[in-house]
Amino acid sequence: MDVTEREESRQKIESLNAELESRVLARTAELRATNEELSQTLKTLQLAKDQLVQSEKLAALGSLVAGVAHELNTPIGNGLTVASSLEHRVQTFSGLLDAGMRRSDLQSFVDETRLAAEIITRNLSRAGHLVSSFKQVAVDQTSSHRRSFTLASLIAENLLTLNAVTRKYACRIEVQVAAHILMESYPGPLGQVLTNLINNALLHGFQPEDSGRIVIRAETVGEGWVELTVGDTGKGIDPDNLHRIFEPFFTTRLGQGGSGLGLHIVHNIVGGVLGGRIKVDSV
Repeated sequence: MDVTEREESRQKIESLNAELESRVLARTAELRATNEELSQTLKTLQLAKDQLVQSEKLAALGSLVAGVAHELNTPIGNGLTVASSLEHRVQTFSGLLDAGMRRSDLQSFVDETRLAAEIITRNLSRAGHLVSSFKQVAVDQTSSHRRSFTLASLIAENLLTLNAVTRKYACRIEVQVAAHILMESYPGPLGQVLTNLINNALLHGFQPEDSGRIVIRAETVGEGWVELTVGDTGKGIDPDNLHRIFEPFFTTRLGQGGSGLGLHIVHNIVGGVLGGRIKVDSV
């Protein structure tokens, strides 16, 4: 190869290298732009997911408010009815005072007044107890503070807030939890887990008219651990869906009350703030 050929080869190689470098730079720029676009898309999706999770929590608080209104309506309504009757009885008694009365009239008034006072006191006490329970649940659901509590009491308080929902179903909820199980944990997140699991069982396992059971069990296992089980006699989970139920946005009831986030939130809470493990079985 003479000098001229070598020079031509060198120029070709330089030209090819320059072209290759230009292509690499262009491709690198494209990849950088694509990565930036993907990164922004992921941020957008994460934001959307966070907003949906927040909406799910707000929906839970909405159910709490509905439960408060529904449960308080009965004792307050009873108290008002009796108070109204007592007011009418006092007016009648005033008329008897002016016209003169027998001893039996006075005794009857005293007996009726005592009974009315007992009914009013009982219903106001019931309303006060409900307010205290709802207040504690509301505080727990809107915070992640760690505190001591008995598991049975926490379950009872959360079931109370779900009455407006559970009373629409024929199935019954049974609690098999010993009263002595004391926990040092996060009642708000744990209550959210219970609420989501029960709502999920009702929505996917039963029709409103179906009889059946949802059973909540708990037992201490080892030192410092509690095994909490929420089971039901509903229709079960399709085996093809069993491995997907904790995926975000996965639901078989899209547009029918299912958001696809309930069990995903449960999975994150149990594995995250509660530091536990979760598993599912369907037979």
